[in-house]
Amino acid sequence: MLASIPLLVTFSLGALAQPAWGPWGNGHGAPDCLNDAKVKTILDGYTYLLESPQGADFNTTAESLLSDSFFVSSDSINTLAGYPLGVNAYPSKQAFIAGQAQTPPIPVLQTLGSFYSCDQIAWRWNGSQIGSNQYEIKGIITMDVNATTTQINAVYSEFNSGAWLSDIGNPECQKK
Repeated sequence: MLASIPLLVTFSLGALAQPAWGPWGNGHGAPDCLNDAKVKTILDGYTYLLESPQGADFNTTAESLLSDSFFVSSDSINTLAGYPLGVNAYPSKQAFIAGQAQTPPIPVLQTLGSFYSCDQIAWRWNGSQIGSNQYEIKGIITMDVNATTTQINAVYSEFNSGAWLSDIGNPECQKK
């Protein structure tokens, strides 16, 4: 029994030394971390940018939501746009704003789930009513966020680009 006391103390002290939140916890209210309200604001804003690229508040929303170091990494977007794989689809906030102005809106973007850490968000989504709407277009976006300013620094986005191409009428992606 006495031999197990040092072991118990060691485990107890180890548990106390761990942070109150894990790599994908919620920060437990730390002032410089994301929280439910901040995440909702960010996801609502980014959803607006994807659903309303020609919207009246698009530029204002993009300027306030995206940091000056913003970029988008996405081989899914690169596939649709004909860009080389492995390069940033939008290397800057300005490139994203200009590119979105040329991009058709995603009429309905539904959140399937999200979770976050102190400065990162993972967001699963479903885009529908794109072209023929034959297939659901599901994807996942992870974001690096400045939790203090609630600005997005980076977006890493991947989605079913084959379903997207099929829904907009590309014959090589149609069901056989």
